[in-house]
Amino acid sequence: MQDKPWYRQVWPWVLISIPFSVVIAMAITLTIASRYGDNPMVVDDYYKKGRGINAEVEKVVQAQQLGISFEFNHDQEQFSLRYASGQPDQLTALRLNFYHSTLADRDTEIVVTADANGVFRGQLPSQLEGKWTLTITPFDQSWRLSQMIRLPTARTLKLEPLTYGV
Repeated sequence: MQDKPWYRQVWPWVLISIPFSVVIAMAITLTIASRYGDNPMVVDDYYKKGRGINAEVEKVVQAQQLGISFEFNHDQEQFSLRYASGQPDQLTALRLNFYHSTLADRDTEIVVTADANGVFRGQLPSQLEGKWTLTITPFDQSWRLSQMIRLPTARTLKLEPLTYGV
């Protein structure tokens, strides 16, 4: 009985396939890592981020103490925002931030001023459908109101300062 040459044997090819499969897995891993990059949600300094969160909670508590609430109406292209309670004597510009629940590149900031009737009006960004977190702050950033909303809606939304876990 004559022995087959090594390349006609099964075992050398099984042993060669193990490191070759590792090389293929490494190439796939490098491709995925280079395509998606670093996770932007990772924070380097957790202590500073925690202090910032506490400062934001204090601003929400300030809005609660002032009794600030808003009525939010919108159509397909424009919105109106009116104080329901807690309106200050002088109406300053308001900063509205629309934060998308999953896509950070769709986040939008709008600065609005009041008209003669005390109504803040602005242009809605396109593609503003789905679940959003609407954050309202005055120009001096003395208080903060943030609420989750779902757009579009046909009804008037009442926006009130809510603290979670406080």
